[in-house]
Amino acid sequence: MAYLPTAVERIDGWKEIARYLGRDVTTAIRWERQKGLPVHRVPGGRRQPVFAYAHEIDQWLRRGDADPSEANGLGPVTLEAEASASEVSSSLASGASQLDIRHPDRDRSRRGLYKTLERVAGLTLGLAALIWVLWPHRIQLADETQITNDGAIKTHLVTDGKDLYFGEWRDARIVVSTVAVNGGAVREIRTPFVQTLPVGIRRDGKRLLALVGEGQEQELALWTIPIGGQNPQRVGDILCHAAAWSPDQRLIAYSLGNAIYLAEPDGQILGKLRTFPSVPQELRWSLDGRRLVVRLRDSMTWDSSVWELTLGRGDIHPGPIPETTLRPLVTTPRDYDSVSPMLDTDDDFFLGTGGEPSTIFTVRQPRLPWASKVRLERFAGESTQGNDFALDPGSGKLYMLKDTAGRNELERFDPGSRQFRPFLPGLAVRDVDFSRDGRWITYVQEPDNTLWVAAANSESARQIPTPGMVNIELPRWSPDGRQIAIMAKFADSPYRIFVVSADGRSMFQASHGTDNQGAPTWSPDGRHLVYGRVLCQEEGACAIHEIDLSTGVQNAIPGSEGLSTARWSPDGRFIAALRADRHEVWIENRRAGSWRKLAGGINGNDLAWASDSRSVYASSPDGKRPELLRIPIESGNAEPVVDLSDFSKLNGRVDTWFAVTPDDSFIFLRIMAGHEVYGLSYQ
Repeated sequence: MAYLPTAVERIDGWKEIARYLGRDVTTAIRWERQKGLPVHRVPGGRRQPVFAYAHEIDQWLRRGDADPSEANGLGPVTLEAEASASEVSSSLASGASQLDIRHPDRDRSRRGLYKTLERVAGLTLGLAALIWVLWPHRIQLADETQITNDGAIKTHLVTDGKDLYFGEWRDARIVVSTVAVNGGAVREIRTPFVQTLPVGIRRDGKRLLALVGEGQEQELALWTIPIGGQNPQRVGDILCHAAAWSPDQRLIAYSLGNAIYLAEPDGQILGKLRTFPSVPQELRWSLDGRRLVVRLRDSMTWDSSVWELTLGRGDIHPGPIPETTLRPLVTTPRDYDSVSPMLDTDDDFFLGTGGEPSTIFTVRQPRLPWASKVRLERFAGESTQGNDFALDPGSGKLYMLKDTAGRNELERFDPGSRQFRPFLPGLAVRDVDFSRDGRWITYVQEPDNTLWVAAANSESARQIPTPGMVNIELPRWSPDGRQIAIMAKFADSPYRIFVVSADGRSMFQASHGTDNQGAPTWSPDGRHLVYGRVLCQEEGACAIHEIDLSTGVQNAIPGSEGLSTARWSPDGRFIAALRADRHEVWIENRRAGSWRKLAGGINGNDLAWASDSRSVYASSPDGKRPELLRIPIESGNAEPVVDLSDFSKLNGRVDTWFAVTPDDSFIFLRIMAGHEVYGLSYQ
């Protein structure tokens, strides 16, 4: 039977409930009778035993159902204040003989004044103590320690307090690696998968919850991975891009597309919790198992916001999914890219940003009943730059990934000698494209992300002005060599395709619209562009679109639903595209207007045509046989042309992008920057 999890801390009996409140038993009973203190009774018999849950009492106190001067956690000061209030009630009930304010003598008046002052002092101290307990004190981070030192690319960090687990690029695969929280050797936990991304770990440290994929698909299969080496187990037929175990591990919350769902550990889907206007990228459970912190990424701006989704009470099986309420926590858009698990306060967490440099914030939720504003506190200094957080509240430790120094390198593969040689050595560049006559190249230079044009031998390089653009990718020469099409974005805007003149004197947006446009490719006459959409898998909107440059009108190509990464053949007769979620290459006959599957088993996300338009090159850089494939359009029988096995064993990883040169050699990008795991103490 599936149910929403409750806190594990149960409080039995009136005496222990009163102790938890910091009150006497009569007060606890009175609060239950008059103010709705959440107390439960065991069925059966006339004198039913009572019990309560700590998280329900905490929520009741936060709602302000108790008088602020009577709230939990004030100790003797609160008890003293309550005793004084009881004395007042008794005196008023017993008449003037106990407290005669109409005809007092001097001593009685003085004693009354002293008692009044005591009551005022007690209530003042009680209120001060309440504010001290409930007010969010500033969290401190200190004692940064580097835990790993292997320079590998890492992602998806989790911990059980004893060991750290993460995905790590090794030999064209993302493997699960582990290291002790105090450091030491990094070792691999073997799995049969191409890509394994840990997203959670059981409290007993015996099993990981992981996303498993093979290439560029965005919605991945959900598996549990035993730490001890037994066989992994698939969690039903669930596909998702984010998932999290509930604190008692009786439920799994996961994100598919724009919605969040609940499922049981065996994969039985219980239902949809909520649909959002943008993609939920990350999920974190509260410690009481009643709330989810959700990071949403806006597909228009690519910035994120953070929200809290509260689940309604009651069992959910049998029966419908409970009602949910949504409230904002951090709504000012920013490049937030990681949310930590909850601190032991169960209201606060760490929030990290991407970019250079990364920044850590603390999100502090209000504890006073009359306060509502969430506080966002920024940490300063190099020791507080990192993201992809794991947390161990028991030891007060925050773990995170930090970027290591390094840069990307281009390598050219010569089919004749079968050797890799540096291309454009000494330059940190990517996304190279050759003009049709082979005389010129265009590329994006790092780290300033600028567009450049140069002679094919890299001489006479000059920058093309792109004022205001914050990101530029995949420039493509027009057939006549006079223009360059790029995918680029301004701050607070989606990716769009722009066309710039090769001399840098003019630039215009290729089409009207607000969708996230991917890499452009030209028609042979230079009058049209085609592209696939960015984020289309997560948004369920994959298709190939054609732009008429004379009008700026864009239209989806019929029959292309589910496809992305389009490339127009040099002779104009075909368009090739990828079905990334199925690892397939598809091709359209432009004259007939029909699509057909060309080949399968392709786990990259880039395509290129041979100069004779008879074959398509496709990258498959991940897995046991990393390689570049040639696929003849007549037969569809893929054949390897570049073995990337040895290249993949070098430092870094082979990117999915590649380029074909005019002399039919190939250029690949090796990503050299990696990550290390660091630990910090928090107070």
